[in-house]
Amino acid sequence: MPTSYRHAHWYFAAALAVIVAGFWPSFFRPLGTGSVGHTIHGVTATLWVVLLMTQSWLMSRGHVAWHRWTGRTGAVLLLPVLVASGLYMVRVMQTNPEMPPFLPPMLGFIDLPSLALLLALVVLGLLHAGTPAAHKRFMAATVLLGFPPALTRLYARVLAPQVGFMEALHGSMLTVDVILVALIVRDWRAGERHLAYPLSLGFFVTLHLLMGPVSGSEWWLDFMRWYGGVTG
Repeated sequence: MPTSYRHAHWYFAAALAVIVAGFWPSFFRPLGTGSVGHTIHGVTATLWVVLLMTQSWLMSRGHVAWHRWTGRTGAVLLLPVLVASGLYMVRVMQTNPEMPPFLPPMLGFIDLPSLALLLALVVLGLLHAGTPAAHKRFMAATVLLGFPPALTRLYARVLAPQVGFMEALHGSMLTVDVILVALIVRDWRAGERHLAYPLSLGFFVTLHLLMGPVSGSEWWLDFMRWYGGVTG
């Protein structure tokens, strides 16, 4: 395993720390006091990062068989629950009276494609299991999907009152873009050419550019009202 990924579990641990910090007041500190759907989604999302940490640690110790078994088990058992609970949370969010009216459709526009990209990255990672350099990048890229919601909350909390929620949201998207550009540049300098990071960068840039105009369009608002079961 190349040196840059031999200790990837520490990078995943750092990513988990960022996610925990972002969601500490709303999820981790009051863990178990929210709705069942909210708890399931938060727990499975956390376990996904823990699974990636475990996968990396197993490979760094040469436990290839265990790496494969835990990976397949996680993909079969954990991923469907994570995605299903995410879809449910987007639906519940559309009728959240504590949010300003524009926000649930916008977050829905971010979350639904992000869940689709999560599935795509995992499928591509499994299809490239025989090509370790591509496989580990597809799987590593899935962690970054948790950064926008975590960093938005973290930035808005730590930098308040100078930075509001929307500024924090834009900042979180730009942070992910910078991370992906750095990863792409590092790969190019090392002579590596793989799809995972450019694909993810294209996704995040497109999502960032479109989240305002699309989430405010009538067709998307109609779709979100239907998805959220809003009548009248």
